[in-house]
Order: sequence, then structure tokens, then C-alpha cells
Amino acid sequence: MKFLLIQLRRIGDVLMTTPAIRLLRESYPDADLTFLTESPSDQVLNENPNLQEILLYRKPESIAESLRYFLNLRSRKFDCVIDFYGNPRSALMTRFSGAPMRIGFDFRGRSLAYTHPVKISGKVSYSAADKAQLLRPLGISASDFRLDFFPEEKDQIFAENLFRKLGVEENDFVVSLSPVSRQPYKVWPADRFAQVADWLAEKYNAKILFLFGPGEKHFIESVRASMKMPALPDYSVPTLPETLSILQKVDLHLGNDNGIRHFAVAADTPSLAIFGRPWAANWTPPEQTRHRALEFDPGCKKKCVYPKCKLECLKGVNVDAVKTELEIIINNLN
Repeated sequence: MKFLLIQLRRIGDVLMTTPAIRLLRESYPDADLTFLTESPSDQVLNENPNLQEILLYRKPESIAESLRYFLNLRSRKFDCVIDFYGNPRSALMTRFSGAPMRIGFDFRGRSLAYTHPVKISGKVSYSAADKAQLLRPLGISASDFRLDFFPEEKDQIFAENLFRKLGVEENDFVVSLSPVSRQPYKVWPADRFAQVADWLAEKYNAKILFLFGPGEKHFIESVRASMKMPALPDYSVPTLPETLSILQKVDLHLGNDNGIRHFAVAADTPSLAIFGRPWAANWTPPEQTRHRALEFDPGCKKKCVYPKCKLECLKGVNVDAVKTELEIIINNLN
């Protein structure tokens, strides 16, 4: 069989499809699996051994270009398309692929694109588990939601050289800190991150290593400006696989709800994420304590009115609560 898997946009969303990819490969060991996504999310999948091909989607500049793209997908004669994304664009791609089996979520106005619309559970659950529900029409049930991200040897060498360049010794306690997000409702205040970073440095002699992506340096500068203790120097923005390799070498990760936190989960590095608007349960692996989350519900998270609010959900997470959670993680490291 020839499968087309679709997940556009954000890095974390693409990473959440990797358990479903693995399960599909286990069930169909001889199938051809093609994944359609956007840059830079393709970096998450480039070394995934369960995929034969990765297609990059670029927003067409004209109707004619869109039509050519759809016709190209149709010419590939896929047997089954699984639309993990489920927005109008990906639903149209799925519908016009011509695949005899088309699977997607039963979202209003989009289910007509699918031969097998799947009703999503109404309860709050881990995103990777939600996406794996789309395998049900194929008779596949999922219980293993480990995230797959495979760096190359050169990425691991990069991380080793970076630690050496920054003066990190083998027995140093290194905490990666990622106070970044493109969404204001995910950004915990910089001065609070600074207080926690200073506490980690003073109490545990931690070396703080900032992680950030293109255009996110200002988040780091804001935290540095509020810190009393020194952190490790900055460095050139790494690729996504290089970032994963860095996370495989640190002892603990702290940050906002962002893609880098999902990398920490994939790297199996203990982590703590601070959540604002999204529910922590959607983005935190269930039934384990290695990856923890903090959130505060001022009573409006179910009926969020952002941006008509003062982000009380973020401001309600205080520094002492973060320290308490970190101490639990650190004590479990020993």
C-alpha cells in the first residue's frame, strides 16, 4: 500500500505524529509511507527510518499553482491518505488525492473530505494519543506514545563540540532553559525565569544553557538582564537535530510550552514546562513523572477569551511552585 500522511505547520505537531508513524510501519512493514509537511518541521522527520519520502508544502502563489500541486498528489495514486492536521487546506488535499481510503477527524465542514471520518474524543488527552486515533479505521490501536526524533552522528558531534567550547565539564549539572514562544499566551515572565535560574545556579551549582531558535534571541536577553548569576554564553542558533542532541546531553530542561520541550521528551531528558492557555494534559506524556507540567486555571481555561484577558493563567504560576516541581525532578535524578 501507498500511504500519504499530512501534518502541516508547527514542529511540535509534527513530532506528535511520530508514534502513529511507527505504529503504521509496524502494521504495514512493506508499505510506502510518504509524509507531507512544511519547513522547518521536515527536520524532525529527515532521519526517520519509517518513512520513504518527505514532501514539502509551500503556499501556492496562484490558483493555477494550487491546481498543479493537487494534480501532482493525485498522480501519485496513494491508496490511503491520513490527514493529521485537519484544516480546510489539508482536507482539500486529502479529498482531491483520489485515494480510495481517506482518514481524518470529524471536524465540522471537513468530514466530507474523508471516507472514514473519526470522531475525536471530547476529553483532554495527550496530542500524540489524539493523532493515533486516526489509525483506528485501519484496525490499529495505540498504547505506546514515545516520540521519535533521530539525530545524525554529525549532530551529536556538534553538541559535544559545543559543550567543550562553552567550558562544560563532564560532571557539571547542566540545565537547559527555553523561555521562548511566538505566542504571548505561552510566555511566562522573563523575571520569573531569571529568579528560578539564579536559584538553580546558587542551590545546585547548575550551569544554565539557553535554547532558542531564529528570531528568538530577545527572549534570552530579557532573562539574562534579570539574572544575578552568570549563564553559559550564547552560540549560533542550532538546527533542530542539533538542538535534540544538545538536549540529550543536559541533565534537566525547563521552559515554556514550545517545540523545544517536545524535543526534551523525545530525548528522554527530564523536563518541566509552564503552560498558559493550552491544557498541559494535551502536551505532556501521561502516566509518568519524568516530564512534568505546571498550569493555573483562573476559571476560564475551558472558555478562553484570549486576547480579551490579562493572561491570569500564566501569571498564576508562581516561582515557588516552579522551584517545588524542579526539586521533585532533581531528587529523582539521584
